[in-house]
Amino acid sequence: MAARSVPPTCPAAPAFPSPCLPDRHRRTMRQLWNEGGNRHMRLRVKAAYAAPGIGLAGLSLPLLIYLPTFYTAEMGLPLAAVGAAFLIVRLLDIGFDPLVGAAMDRTGSRFGRFRTWFVAGTPLLLLSVYGLFMPPPGTGLIYLAACLVGTYAGWSICFVAQLGWGCTLSDDYAERNSIFAWWQMAYLLGSLIITMLPLLPHLRSDPSLTVPTMGWFILLAVPLGVLTAICGVSERNSTARRAPPPLRDYLRLVVRPGVTRLLAADLLIAMAVFTNGALFFFYFAAARGIGRPDAAMLLFLTNAGALLGAYGWGRLGSRVEKHRAAAIGFGCYAFLLATLHLLPFSGLLAGGAIMALFGATLSAGPVLIRSMLADVGDQERLLSGADHTGLLAALFSNSNKLGAAIGPAISFLLLSLAGFDPRAAMPTDAALSTLTGLAIWAPAMIGFLCAWLILGHRLTASAHAAIRAKLAGAEAAAG
Repeated sequence: MAARSVPPTCPAAPAFPSPCLPDRHRRTMRQLWNEGGNRHMRLRVKAAYAAPGIGLAGLSLPLLIYLPTFYTAEMGLPLAAVGAAFLIVRLLDIGFDPLVGAAMDRTGSRFGRFRTWFVAGTPLLLLSVYGLFMPPPGTGLIYLAACLVGTYAGWSICFVAQLGWGCTLSDDYAERNSIFAWWQMAYLLGSLIITMLPLLPHLRSDPSLTVPTMGWFILLAVPLGVLTAICGVSERNSTARRAPPPLRDYLRLVVRPGVTRLLAADLLIAMAVFTNGALFFFYFAAARGIGRPDAAMLLFLTNAGALLGAYGWGRLGSRVEKHRAAAIGFGCYAFLLATLHLLPFSGLLAGGAIMALFGATLSAGPVLIRSMLADVGDQERLLSGADHTGLLAALFSNSNKLGAAIGPAISFLLLSLAGFDPRAAMPTDAALSTLTGLAIWAPAMIGFLCAWLILGHRLTASAHAAIRAKLAGAEAAAG
């Protein structure tokens, strides 16, 4: 059983006031936070932290699907040039994350280093989103590239800042599960909203308005979410050193066994999940004979299951240790993938139930691996004396992005080599076998591999409690 508390020398959560409350309320809030005497207040803080995720999640689907089509079909830009622009900027973005994370670790501010970067990145993101989603007539490739660079840069700054900020909100092993469960639910809620927008009657009658409408949703949701987070949640400043560390410190960080194991699991499960997503409609059309409207409903139920599952994985991680809960989640993901392929769908209702259960497993990684990331950050601070939370957040942002790029890219290449044609009424046996292998069996094998890999994680609740006690003693001695 995971420990539900930590030694008295290590408070369960930082004792800081909300920056937007009057002085007369600050002591009460501090007491409620430390003692946990008011669960509603604790939930409100976590919800405020997660709020920006609703708008930030709205960028994923348009950047992947809608915007490339919009700039070729509506703006008349060459398909190859648009594809190259998106690919080049995305590759540059992967190299940008570690630079931002390292800069965050060197930032000292009474306002909070992650909050400072979050606020700084938001205007860049909003300005770039406005230009990208509402381009003027006659827009060219240079304009598209500039807006893409600004959007990806702003998005990366905000994402890494929010992830790093979440790692600092609580020192408690179990409470971190809940924080990242709220974070995941906010992102899934934003994804569900952006998925539903094209179904609105006026957008179905005029699809050219879909991208601008998505842009306005992001432009409204992001600043409201950031304002809610900044006003509702403070950030505790680290006492660890901020002097620019030598390059060898970063290299040691990447090759530490605990970090390497989590990065590998995050990369592999991202490859599997994003491959599922990329092949979702192809698989259900070719292998199960399910049309796009019904498949879209199944996708919605999958995302709804993921939204509900986020809370459950956070609770399970607090009860049976995070690495064990993650192994269960990855194993269930693999088992349910095989189940949905081998069992016949007796109807949309039965198929929807299976997909909702499958969707619930998709939240295990985002919730638990990020919670374990926060624990590893404490371990690294004890070992090195430096706070590398920003760089760790950037590395895990990168592993997710790499998985999202590598998995679908390899799958599409192999499908092309197998002669798969999504427009064909009946795919060849070789093409169908390849599609099934890539959509079902390869991700299932990766799921079982991740379950085995994460079971080797050694930073348990008791080990983390000992680390927090040593850190608390060092901080007390320093000052």
